[in-house]
Amino acid sequence: MRIELKHRGLAGIPIPYNIELNEIEINVLDFLIFRKKNSKFIYHKLKNASSQTIQNDSQRVKYLINLLAEQTYVDHDDNPVIGVHYCAATYENNMKPLIELLRNREWKEESIEQYVKTWRNFYRFLTATGVDHMMFMPDTIEESIVEDQEGNFLSHTNYSGKFVGEKETAIEEELKEYKDDYVDSIISMSDFWRLYQHLYALDEVYAVMAFCEFSTLLRVSALVRDFPLTRTKLNPHFKPFSAATRDKIRMQDISYIAKGGKIKKTKLSISAHKIFNDEYINSELCNYEQRYKKYQNNYCKTKWAKKFNRTEQMRFCWLNKNGTPVSVREYQAALENAADELGIKIHSHMMRHTGATQLLWRYLKEHNLTASHTNDLLVADAHVMLQKLLGHINVETTRMYVRTVERMIQAEKLSMLLNSALSVSKKHHDELIKNNKALSNGLSSMERAVQRFEEHMTGSNILDKIKRN
Repeated sequence: MRIELKHRGLAGIPIPYNIELNEIEINVLDFLIFRKKNSKFIYHKLKNASSQTIQNDSQRVKYLINLLAEQTYVDHDDNPVIGVHYCAATYENNMKPLIELLRNREWKEESIEQYVKTWRNFYRFLTATGVDHMMFMPDTIEESIVEDQEGNFLSHTNYSGKFVGEKETAIEEELKEYKDDYVDSIISMSDFWRLYQHLYALDEVYAVMAFCEFSTLLRVSALVRDFPLTRTKLNPHFKPFSAATRDKIRMQDISYIAKGGKIKKTKLSISAHKIFNDEYINSELCNYEQRYKKYQNNYCKTKWAKKFNRTEQMRFCWLNKNGTPVSVREYQAALENAADELGIKIHSHMMRHTGATQLLWRYLKEHNLTASHTNDLLVADAHVMLQKLLGHINVETTRMYVRTVERMIQAEKLSMLLNSALSVSKKHHDELIKNNKALSNGLSSMERAVQRFEEHMTGSNILDKIKRN
């Protein structure tokens, strides 16, 4: 059997149906409902899932069932079999080969683990509801995890750093890649503006989205879903650029729905807001109102608009030049295609990593700190600031950004960072611009921006130097 999903918007639970029988696959639907409303019925350690997690889980279960439908294997009587129902599938004959298939397709073990965890919970649900099945996976291992508190700037608070985790035994732990910094996930500012220019030529919306992700540190899903065009239910006090300029508001809070469904806040500087306004809303090539008319006149007449229950009265922040609301996947695909054509390594999350690392480095510059101060207690303020802006509960995650700056300093890679352009002497100035034309061209404007934190944070002053085709 194979299933498809009927989506009912981001907040709704997808309806899974058997495409051969054209019937709702009730076991999968019930699993998603319980996963959202009563996860502890499935497993006592599970928390109720957010809408985004429900979307992810539905896709993962669908992927499993459809892979099983295509799978060729040999049964206990040595007979070749094509396709197996998920209730008749076994761990040894079916799931283990699927896991190996994903490895052969060069999936990362961390990604495989997320799929396997969802599959495990699906079969746990079948067991809990009395549905007969043959999937008996190896038991997981509960382990107490105590985070390293050395260098944890918040260890003096009531944060214990201890929790009980569940180790997934159906994957190979030694194949997982462990990272304790983001050095390999930072792009240079010259590459960033090359990317911006390339995306701008394709469609201004992708370029401005990349810039807003970089400057606000939003995850891609929150950027697409929650970045405000004007006042919204989530951001009732948000002011458009003209009003913010009139009222001399240099920084606005943006509320967004974080992982787990919690509402959190990040910051939008007036300089980033200006780029959003000038380069997208009032673009000389295709402004927002032109895009919105295409949305109403063209997109709303398509089957996709009907499928996602989108009407002419709705307003979406991000519309491509055809008037279609930009999806997470469309934005990611634009970045991936740009990366291939430019010959550089880029993925959407690198915008967030680069922005966070630069923000921390600028904090050090603003407070006249040096490489030796990255473990100084003074950095605690920046650490807390990053934790809030990134929406991380786990302080170890934000600590990774501190390590990133430390190791880039040690490896003399700070020329990758925008702030490396801020020379401290004539000799330093000459060393920085030697054999670096892009840096030399942008140096003067960046040094003038050092006193303006918002412009300093975003690097928006370089934007005027981009030559568009």
